[in-house]
Amino acid sequence: MSLSELSDKQTKSSIPFIFSRVVPAIAIGLFLLVGFTIFTLPSPSEPDLQSFTNWQEADAPFGYPMVNNGQTDITAPSQKFDPRFNFHSPWERASIPRTEQFEAAMGNETWGYTYNAQPFNELNSKRGGNHSGDDINGIGGQNSDLADPVFATANGLVVYVGNPSPGWGNCIILAHRTPDGKIIQSMYAHLLSTHVAYMQQIPRGYVIGTVGQADVGYLAHLHLEMRESDGISPFLSGYPSLSQHDRLNPTEVIQGYMAKGSNIYNPSILDIAQVTRLRPELEMDVDSAKSYMEYMRNAPKQDGE
Repeated sequence: MSLSELSDKQTKSSIPFIFSRVVPAIAIGLFLLVGFTIFTLPSPSEPDLQSFTNWQEADAPFGYPMVNNGQTDITAPSQKFDPRFNFHSPWERASIPRTEQFEAAMGNETWGYTYNAQPFNELNSKRGGNHSGDDINGIGGQNSDLADPVFATANGLVVYVGNPSPGWGNCIILAHRTPDGKIIQSMYAHLLSTHVAYMQQIPRGYVIGTVGQADVGYLAHLHLEMRESDGISPFLSGYPSLSQHDRLNPTEVIQGYMAKGSNIYNPSILDIAQVTRLRPELEMDVDSAKSYMEYMRNAPKQDGE
């Protein structure tokens, strides 16, 4: 065999060896190199959550899981979806009535015959934090105010009615549009009974429920909260820091929008409109209308008629 023929034979025999051994080894090496490079690259930085005060300042709306780089399981402050609260839909937002003033939720329009047993932001060492609302009681104390009426503090839309979890009892949340354009919610908790329905427009001073005991969890009282938010906030467990939620001082809100002097007792425009439009005082049934028409036909004529 000549030298050239031997060289051609060796070349031909090395080609299968290259494709069967060398190329796969190179491919595996490149794959491992790329994988190691990707694994060791620093992950893109993402700012930490700054505030849960309201939806404009939060990274995600209340009630929806926050997402970080496509993952819902993150080490930063996080939340899971909670169906007990949501944001106002466009229809719901458009239905929130404007209120001309606020008034007290128990007693008379100016909190007469009541006292505040645990004011807003008061430290409660037993609960380990500050109170997120006002606890309103009748002047008799104990359970003397059980089943007393609870009034809507302002014209509002019912955006929540139900029993969200143990310890809260029956709850109602009304959304109000203030004279200066804000959307403020009033929340009434621990109720014995509720007299409203979801999406019902409620006039100021309307009896929305009665004072209860949070399913016999407390002595009878009304837990009243005020919030400034674009949706229903969580039913907070415990007494969190005020920087972590959107609660307002209920007494300050009501007094800030309370009318002055005798105007405090002005009737609600919404109530007047509903009476005129929905429940006319002179409404008659068919038989009464026929009797009235018969009476008018047979009534004696007056001189000049």
